[in-house]
Amino acid sequence: MDIPEEIIERVYLKDERAYEELFRLSWDQAVRICWLILRHQQDAEEVAQDAFLKLYVHRQHLQDVRAFRSWFYRILVNTALDKVRKRKAVINIDEIHLSSPSNDILQAERRMLIDGAMRHLSYGERTAVVLVHFIGCTEAEAAEAAGWKLGKLKYRLNRARRVLAQEINEEVKDMVNTKGGVQYV
Repeated sequence: MDIPEEIIERVYLKDERAYEELFRLSWDQAVRICWLILRHQQDAEEVAQDAFLKLYVHRQHLQDVRAFRSWFYRILVNTALDKVRKRKAVINIDEIHLSSPSNDILQAERRMLIDGAMRHLSYGERTAVVLVHFIGCTEAEAAEAAGWKLGKLKYRLNRARRVLAQEINEEVKDMVNTKGGVQYV
């Protein structure tokens, strides 16, 4: 999320047009972040809207314009996790798949493997993976965005990596073993 500092400063100074521009520039990324955590499009859009509203209401609390990215990620993550806590029904993430932006079959297979493995992560682990590996935050930025201590983020990230590796390896092994119609598992 690369928003010019000038826009963020104007948002801080309550410039309505700057807020509209910030919204326009960062809406898609905000929804994507929420979707990666929640795995439900309507919930992701609702949470992103709530996060933008919180940003608008609390914009005077932004102490450092350069810290906007991690400050806003923290709002997004906390709002998404609040949605998870309030949810009565459990999302059936088995029915949701990552969509491939290209027609490359290998890319689509990789995304399906990752998508399948991501289902085995807790929301905290998924949040850690999304912030570090999908968005590109440093571990320190991700910990701040999630409102965790660095050690907690590292623990969740390492556990998520182990689970992902195990699940992906099992899936690949199953795919290899079933080739030719014979399953050896």
